[in-house]
Amino acid sequence: MSKLFSPLPLNSKIIRNRLAVAPMTTQQSSPDGTVSIEESAWLERLAEDGYGLIISCASAISSTSTAFHNQLSVGNDNMIVGLTQLSKRMKIHNSIHLIQLCHGGSRAIESLTGVKPHSASSYAMPMIADFVPPETLSVKQIEDIISDFANACERVSKAGFDGVELHGANGYLFTQFISKMTNLRNDNYGGDLENRARFAREVVQACRKKVPKDFIIGFRMSFESMGLETGLDIDENIQIINWLAEDGIDYVHTSHMSYAANTSKYPDKIALSYLRSKITSTLPLIGVGGILSSVDAEKAMEYGADIVAIGRAAIGNKQLPKYFKEGKTLPNHTPYSESVLKEIGISDNFIDYLKNAPPLASLKIIAE
Repeated sequence: MSKLFSPLPLNSKIIRNRLAVAPMTTQQSSPDGTVSIEESAWLERLAEDGYGLIISCASAISSTSTAFHNQLSVGNDNMIVGLTQLSKRMKIHNSIHLIQLCHGGSRAIESLTGVKPHSASSYAMPMIADFVPPETLSVKQIEDIISDFANACERVSKAGFDGVELHGANGYLFTQFISKMTNLRNDNYGGDLENRARFAREVVQACRKKVPKDFIIGFRMSFESMGLETGLDIDENIQIINWLAEDGIDYVHTSHMSYAANTSKYPDKIALSYLRSKITSTLPLIGVGGILSSVDAEKAMEYGADIVAIGRAAIGNKQLPKYFKEGKTLPNHTPYSESVLKEIGISDNFIDYLKNAPPLASLKIIAE
């Protein structure tokens, strides 16, 4: 049997295969953050498809952390009922399912939160038109956000999900504390690596105290600078992940556009292989980026991934794990047509996001 379809323990739970669904923004939850019929249908479909691990879209941890319109939220107890019902339906298909937790930091949307965006410090991004520098978080505000993460984590556990993934990639608040570009503080949360890692470590520690021992806590990390996301060093971030392993995370999830990408710091080294050689050996590593076939998935595992995350291919192809297991070519490829996406149940809101979000422009949804 291919290693891709062998089981793997995460904490004390077992995922049935090494295929995960990458966390993807859908913008199809209700305006108040409660899980919608459309979001439920999407996540239930993925559970039915047969993935070993399913990670939800980035979910707000509080009313002031929202970074997207129609973003899923676990920011208050009102969210638990809908998520509990969803979790029960997903478990029918023997899925291990997680909610990704996110704070937008400087990327929080004031018109949705009612407050000005805050971050590790105030900083400018002149390359972005109309960028408004965020306000600097006070220590008390940092402590409140740490509590918000822990309380959100507890709500996810109460709803019956198997765990959470903390979103430490793509320029959101964890990254804003870690990056030398965005963290200009001179107190215990800024300056040297130990201080810039403190926020992430305290969040993991606080979350771990709020949930059962078998509850999965993962961390997604942007290991290097990419695009507008600068001030990141791969070796520094490897050290942070190894600290977080001591604090109680159960896996680490990379954030790359290609599973075969080389590192920018060491251009002759494949990022996945380098990460696997340096990260604590007992910590499972999820690789991601352009995995469109079982051959891609197997290659990513050869490079060092213990689990491979599927994003865009999962959107347009039902039962993708079955195709991979049988070594068959996927029936649908980008650019997807609207008619194909609608036929397999992708909602209008999700399609609109796929058509208009700059990071997903390569999908080139074809209107029909």
